[in-house]
Amino acid sequence: MKAVLRTLAVAGLTLGTFIALPAQAQSGYVTMGYVLSDLEPKRARSSADVDALQFGFGGWFNAEQTFAAEGRIALGLGDDSFTNQNGIRGKVEIDRYYGGYLRAQFPNTVPVRPYGLVGVTRVETTEKTNGSRGRSYSDVSLGFGVDVRLDRNIFVTLEYLRATDSSSSEVTNLTLGIGGRF
Repeated sequence: MKAVLRTLAVAGLTLGTFIALPAQAQSGYVTMGYVLSDLEPKRARSSADVDALQFGFGGWFNAEQTFAAEGRIALGLGDDSFTNQNGIRGKVEIDRYYGGYLRAQFPNTVPVRPYGLVGVTRVETTEKTNGSRGRSYSDVSLGFGVDVRLDRNIFVTLEYLRATDSSSSEVTNLTLGIGGRF
C-alpha cells in the first residue's frame, strides 16, 4: 500500500508540472545533468557509486519564478560493486529513476539563485550477486541546489538530493547540469 501511495504522489506531482507549463509557458525550463549517485542497496554493508544522465522539465507558478513544479527522468550509465550483509560482493546499476518535485527558489532578478526541493523519487536498479534481480526504491525526497545564470535564458546548476532514505536503503545524488528557460 505504501508503494502505491508513493507512486500516486509521483504521478500527481508530475501531472502538476504539466498543468503549470501551459499556464506559464513563457517561464518553463528544461535541464540536463550528470548525476553522481551513492546507492546503498537493501541490507548492504557498503554502498556503490553509480552514474546517471538526468533530464528535467518544469514550470513556474508565478512571474518571479520562485515556486515551480518539476518532473525528472534519468537513465543509468554504469555499475559499481557493493558488499551485502552476508559478505558477498555484487554489482548494482541504476536502470532509471523518475520523480516529481516542488521547487522554491530565489527570484529571477538575482544571478545566483539557491533553491530547495521536496518531492517523491522512484529509483529502479538491477542488482547482481547470485543472479540478477531488479529492485525499486521509492521515498520522499529532499534537496537543495544553486542555479548560476550564464545568459538571460541559460544557467548551470549544482544540486544535492536525498532521493530515498528508508531504514534499509539509501540513494543520494550530486548533480551538475545545464538548463534553459523558455
